Amino acid sequence: MAPKMTFLLSSSVPMVTPMPDAPLDPRSISSLEVLLNDLKVGTIVRTPGDFNAFSFEKSYRQTGGFPVLSLSFRAAHGGLRKDPKPVARALPSFFANLLPEDKLREAMEKHHSGSVRAGNDFDLLAALGSDLPGAVRIVPSEGIVARTEGLTPRPKARFSLAGVQMKLSVIKNTGKGGGLTIPLGDEQGSYIAKFPSTSFPGVSENEFANLALAEAIGMDVPERELVEKSEFEGIPEEFETLSDGKVLLVKRFDRGADGERVHIEDFAQVFGIYPSRKYEGAAYHDIAAALGVAVSFSAALEFVRRLALAVLTGNGDMHLKNWSLIYHGKGDKPALAPVYDVLSTVPYIPSDAMALSLAGERPFKAMNAQRWKAFAHRARLPEAAVMKAVTETVERVNQSWWSLPERALVPQKVLERVDAHIKLMTPILAACAD
Repeated sequence: MAPKMTFLLSSSVPMVTPMPDAPLDPRSISSLEVLLNDLKVGTIVRTPGDFNAFSFEKSYRQTGGFPVLSLSFRAAHGGLRKDPKPVARALPSFFANLLPEDKLREAMEKHHSGSVRAGNDFDLLAALGSDLPGAVRIVPSEGIVARTEGLTPRPKARFSLAGVQMKLSVIKNTGKGGGLTIPLGDEQGSYIAKFPSTSFPGVSENEFANLALAEAIGMDVPERELVEKSEFEGIPEEFETLSDGKVLLVKRFDRGADGERVHIEDFAQVFGIYPSRKYEGAAYHDIAAALGVAVSFSAALEFVRRLALAVLTGNGDMHLKNWSLIYHGKGDKPALAPVYDVLSTVPYIPSDAMALSLAGERPFKAMNAQRWKAFAHRARLPEAAVMKAVTETVERVNQSWWSLPERALVPQKVLERVDAHIKLMTPILAACAD
């Protein structure tokens, strides 16, 4: 069954700013305030038996739920759904999707090993709540927290970034000497540093070139650059990687020029799906249909163009967490967020396929005209508009890719496999013009 979507209205609500005044041991916390910037929207309570219950603040509920925390909490009639049921040994899906995954999660749990139990989502959210994706902040509730005693501990890294790759939220130093550092304590980073991988040679250069290609064909892409690992200072050993090579540095689009938080949510959050099901919880037509309802027809077509780019370049990792909505201004109306996490996966996994199904199929070579027509029907989009978006993307990629300066940075073997895939897929997708 396709996820349900609703339309949005606008309103306002008073603000509060509860802040802890001393270091906290996350294991001792039983209640967390959920804020959008400085606006309290609800509370997460940990009950005996390790159940986690989230409830909306009464004043926030009276507004109908604005600014928007997540479309997944909105009811068909407008306003907010009932509070979600308590979850055993896990957080509600929206909050679970704020946490890091795999290697980064392991590193962060090790970094906070004195106060975060391995595998405990509540502990980790309490520890990392000061620098989460989007405008969400998590702070301990007043009057419930047991505070640490004795010497004040050294500040720790408290950022969270979704995904399995080792990546850090970092600060670019503008003073004498420059360099890049990890935010500690309540600081927040304005860049994401994505480190090279021993398993996937040239992955930083691969993504750098794909981002440049997306920008060259007119897509909204954040600022980025390739930097040396030597430019980073004070990285705790838990986050060190053994791999050599360039680091991809990307400007965070959920942070403003002055560090203000801009709210975002990925489509696993939109659909209320846990990270473990990001490859299977929905299909591409569900995302397109959601964009058509919650954002605009033009946003849905932009999604089609980005999807065609993924097919053409052999990107098999565009799962639910690699597509997001962004909430500018008052936070009451979503837009399609800029492109991120785009790279060609076929150089590393030759048999790779689409991360989600496109009209029932995943293999790249199956993405012919009939498949796109079926996709258009399921997404409730005009067939002609979808076919035009696909063919225009193919034309623009072939006009830009072969002379793109960033190609020179990609390792030769990786580049050859990307080139071969684009040549293979071009006539398949170009047939949509017929």
